[in-house]
Amino acid sequence: MRLERIKNLNIEMLQAKPDSIGYKIMKDKTQVLGFNIANLKLQAMQILKQEALSIGAELVTPRDAILCRKKAYDCMLFGTPKALKLLVIKIQMQPFGLKALGKELKHFLKPYHERKKMIMSVVNVDSQSFYKHFNATDAIQEIYRNIELGADIIDIGAVSTQPNAPFIEAKVELKRLEPIFKEITTINNKPQFSIDTYNKEVAKIALECGFTMINDVSGKPENMLEILQQYPNATYILTHTRGGPNTMHKYCEYKNLILDIDKFFTEQLRMLDKHSCKNIILDVGIGFAKTFEQNIELIAKLAHFKHFHKPLLIGASHKSFLRKILKSDNKKQLEASLIAHFIALQNGADIIRVHDLESHQIMLQLYHSFQMNDLDIL
Repeated sequence: MRLERIKNLNIEMLQAKPDSIGYKIMKDKTQVLGFNIANLKLQAMQILKQEALSIGAELVTPRDAILCRKKAYDCMLFGTPKALKLLVIKIQMQPFGLKALGKELKHFLKPYHERKKMIMSVVNVDSQSFYKHFNATDAIQEIYRNIELGADIIDIGAVSTQPNAPFIEAKVELKRLEPIFKEITTINNKPQFSIDTYNKEVAKIALECGFTMINDVSGKPENMLEILQQYPNATYILTHTRGGPNTMHKYCEYKNLILDIDKFFTEQLRMLDKHSCKNIILDVGIGFAKTFEQNIELIAKLAHFKHFHKPLLIGASHKSFLRKILKSDNKKQLEASLIAHFIALQNGADIIRVHDLESHQIMLQLYHSFQMNDLDIL
């Protein structure tokens, strides 16, 4: 039987019942990992090429690099985890920035902690929402329906954050949420509740009423620091975006989409850690200052962000980029959302934020069934 996929190969190895320590060693030989390295100094490139070849890895360089006309080049390194771990040891003794590169590679090669896949169900209490919304009374009924269905997290928002949505003051938002907050305080054995807000006053009252998460799509965690320090057990969802609802469409140009978002997360996580804020979920911000091509790229390359060792959240549900792909206003939005989220789960998403809870629960059952015969190599 020919084994073409790495995950299938790992399954077949387990069925051969090897020693557990031996399996871990052999598993490092079944994968090939690739890393894009931007702006690698010429001297470092030449050393890295030789060191990679010496241990069975490879550095892909531009054709004209042999002419040494530039001071730096964009390259791609690939090899098995075993080879790359050996390479890290070798280049950490080398100059020209290779020591720092080795440290970065070592971080990426750390094994990832596999987390339970979770569904965050959305309840909108805002007439501006691009999707189905509820008044307070209907929202409470929807919350109980979500609890009965077994939602892992219920995300409640009273303000629209879609492009061109108006800014809503905290007092208006609180008025919409007041009956919902009051009801949630009476619920026993409740799931996790998340408040979708950029207003710190709203976030504070939500936490007082039993919410455990702040879903802040502003991209400005510094505005929530005071609240997070008052509630150290609260979880903060850090979303990448640029500008605000009225201006985000102007900020879709990136030097390198993945690396620019990586830099944003690195800087913000460093700041949050400095203020002892540890419970962080990362959201790459599908639809926030992104073109539809960039949204596709982020879902396809989501695994890159696993190196932060934080839960990854994806919210692609009924987003406009899916309509653009399908060249349709409303047709097949559910099917498109399910497929986008299935791919996101395959690529490392831990939480999917959805508007169609029951359909996504069925999809997640199928995902887990396939995973039983398709081990995650991350």
